Amino acid sequence: MKGFKLALAVLAVSVLAMGCAKQTTKSTAKEKLQKIHFDFDQSNIKAEYEDELKGNAGWMNKNSKAKVTVEGHCDERGTNEYNIALGDRRAKSAQKYLNNLGVGKDKLSTISYGEEKSACSGHDESCWWQNRRAEFLAK
Repeated sequence: MKGFKLALAVLAVSVLAMGCAKQTTKSTAKEKLQKIHFDFDQSNIKAEYEDELKGNAGWMNKNSKAKVTVEGHCDERGTNEYNIALGDRRAKSAQKYLNNLGVGKDKLSTISYGEEKSACSGHDESCWWQNRRAEFLAK
């Protein structure tokens, strides 16, 4: 009976430790994968975000099992159709940049949310720039 209780205690600690390790991995990915922003009506990568993308590429290459979705976002201006297309160009631009930094094509997928998932709900430039972005979601 004493051996059973010990084995049960070891199992409980192991399960708890695995849960904590999993949680740490998720928060680490969230902390490491930085978003980038775009100019109005543009999908080119700005020089000021090259370090963020290099950091993202480094994290992805170190975490070989991780798959990352590049999400393209836009501000509220323009039609829904236009913003979906622009968000797609932004996500693919970031994906291509990461591929050029050595991230395997099989590790990245893209999706465009257009203006649907705004980071800020104001109706001025101080808010719009926050919505013109690409985010990186690790799976």
